[in-house]
Amino acid sequence: MPFDRARGAGTIPHMERQPLTLRSAKPSPLRERCWREWCFIKAVFVQFRVRLVVIALVLALGATLFHTIEAHSWPQALYFTWSLVFGQPPERFPADPVLRGVFFVIPVVGLILIIESLLELALIWRDRRRQEYSWCKVMAESLSNHIIIVGLGRLGYRTISILRRLNEPLVIIERNENNAFIDLIRAEHLPLLVADGRREQTLLDANIAKARSIVLASNDDLANLEIALDARRLNPEIHVVLRMFDQNMADKIREAFDINVAMSQSAMSAPSFAVAALETTVVNTMVVANRLIVAQRWRVEPDGMLDGLTVADVMRQWRCVVVELFSPPENRRLFPAPELPLHPHDEVIVQGTLEDLILARREET
Repeated sequence: MPFDRARGAGTIPHMERQPLTLRSAKPSPLRERCWREWCFIKAVFVQFRVRLVVIALVLALGATLFHTIEAHSWPQALYFTWSLVFGQPPERFPADPVLRGVFFVIPVVGLILIIESLLELALIWRDRRRQEYSWCKVMAESLSNHIIIVGLGRLGYRTISILRRLNEPLVIIERNENNAFIDLIRAEHLPLLVADGRREQTLLDANIAKARSIVLASNDDLANLEIALDARRLNPEIHVVLRMFDQNMADKIREAFDINVAMSQSAMSAPSFAVAALETTVVNTMVVANRLIVAQRWRVEPDGMLDGLTVADVMRQWRCVVVELFSPPENRRLFPAPELPLHPHDEVIVQGTLEDLILARREET
C-alpha cells in the first residue's frame, strides 16, 4: 500500500527530522581565496592611490631635473630619483643648487610616504584578520548581483546556510555585536557589517545598488518594513523578501508597498504542523494559489497497487509529481525518468495537492 502506517501516529517522518542538505556544489575554497586576495589588492590600491600619484609625480620631476641639468639618460635619471626616495644618494653632492634642493626634499617626502604606507598596510591587514567593518565593506563593494541578509537570528542564519550551499554571493547585516552566530559567519569569511540596517549608509556600504535581493529576517517588524522601503528607494529593481510576524499585516504591506514577498513565521510553519497531524508520512508542505501542496512518502508493497507501475503511471493516475525514487539499499534518484518501473520495497516521494493524495489513500483502502 502506498501509505506507510508503520511509523506510528502523531510522529513526524524521519526525513523531516534530518537537517536540510543540498546537493549543489559547495563554494570552491580556491575561488573564495582568490576573491579575498583580489579584495585585498583592491583595498590597498584604493587606500594608496593618492600616494602612488604623489610618488609618480616625484619620480617624474626628479628624473626630468637629472636629465635636463646633468644630461643623464632617462633610465639613469629615473634610477637616481628612485634611490633618493629611499634616502640613498646616487652620486656625490651636486654643484647645481636645484639638484641640491632635490637631494634634501625627495628623501624627506619619500620616507614620509613609505612610513605612512607601511602603517596603513598594517591596519588593512589587521582589519582583514579581524573581519572589521572596513574590510567587509571592501568585500561588499567587490560584489554584484548579490543577496543582502538583514538579521542574523535563527531564520537568517538558516537562510544564509542554504544560500551558501547554493554558492550565492552574500552580504550580512546584523546590529547586535554579541549575536551568537557572528563568529560562525566570520569563520566563513563572509562580508558581515555589524551595524544598524535602518541607517542608509549601512545599506550603501552593503553595495545595495548592485544587489539582486534583500532578505529582511530580523525580529523587528517595523525595522524590517523601514529597511524594505529604504532598499526599494536606493535600488528600485531589488527583490525584497520581508519577514513579518502578523500574516494579515504582511499581506497588506505586500499589496500597499509593492513588496515582492512578505510572510510570517506562523504562516510558513502552520501548514506543516496541520498536515503532520493528519498524515505521518508527510515530508514537506507549501501553499500555492491557496492550495495546500504536500510532499509525501509512499512505499511500494509486494502485489500492491504501485507494484509494477512506472513513474509516469503514478504521475498520470494520481496527478502528482514523483520527486524522488529510493531503491534499497542506497540507490536514490531525484526526479526519476518517467519510464522507470517501481519494485517492491521501493519508496517514492510524491508531491501534489492534499486533496489528490487523500483521494489516492481512499482508492488504496
